[in-house]
Amino acid sequence: MDGFFTKIVFSTEFMTMNGLFFQIPFSSPYSSNHLLSISPSSHKEVIQRLCSIEKHLIQYYMMFYNSNKTPVYSLKTQLQRGQVKYYKDIAPGSTETAFYLKISGIWENSYEVGMTFKIIEYGYKPSEL
Repeated sequence: MDGFFTKIVFSTEFMTMNGLFFQIPFSSPYSSNHLLSISPSSHKEVIQRLCSIEKHLIQYYMMFYNSNKTPVYSLKTQLQRGQVKYYKDIAPGSTETAFYLKISGIWENSYEVGMTFKIIEYGYKPSEL
């Protein structure tokens, strides 16, 4: 793809992270062939918040770079459709899973601007109390 990619880095005085991570409280998702099926009506508030994050990041990027390109809201499209591509990262011995949105950055080509992201299902073993 011809274009540019701007990486999002989150840092504090004590650490630096490549990308932004958000836990997604999906309830009762169904998955098949790396497609996660969710009910948009059951997850309305979560979808609105995630779409708002995508919209604000893209709009801020366009304002910062004085861009008049067409914004592409891929996350919004997938969430509203109820079919989201996702990746699995489940370690052996995991007894619980959780879904996360990882936002890596903003891409742009000659005509469009969008956000690069992944939905990841992480497997973990809860700490014993």
